[in-house]
Amino acid sequence: MSWAVVASTGGAALTTLLGVVVGAALARRAQQRQWLKDAKSQAYSAVLREYTRVEFDLRGAYLKKHSRLQVDWAPWGGALSGLSLVAEDDVMSAAQQIADRLDAMDAFLRGADPHDEQWRVLQDGLVVAQMTFVNCARRSLDRAQPPTAIRIGGPLITEEVPGATPRLAAPER
Repeated sequence: MSWAVVASTGGAALTTLLGVVVGAALARRAQQRQWLKDAKSQAYSAVLREYTRVEFDLRGAYLKKHSRLQVDWAPWGGALSGLSLVAEDDVMSAAQQIADRLDAMDAFLRGADPHDEQWRVLQDGLVVAQMTFVNCARRSLDRAQPPTAIRIGGPLITEEVPGATPRLAAPER
């Protein structure tokens, strides 16, 4: 048997084996990236879902729709904890801004003399925090995705808030 045949066959086998190893590594990397993107999307959705629920409860208390302030903070805390497993620092910082605004609204409602102007200031801050979180989350999922210019959900503010685009108007019926 000639050395040329052995070298050629051995080289082909090594090249094939190397291709399989590299292909497996690339496939695993792609799967990990997809898993992380899916996990981020779920965590971001959970934060927005719980944020909306807490904001709705706080707004209801302000509008006296409830006999007492009744906010279940556990799901909100759980959503933030889940976020900490997959989110980048800028997204976590934006979520913390929302948490700070919600805490301020809760403290405001527990205070002795709530008045409309202070509530409005708190809502304005919450709107800006919401939009910051949404845009950080969008950028985290796809760097090419531009910031959203439309606010959906959150406080029912119809006037313009500095730093935030007004929410979509409800369709006329």
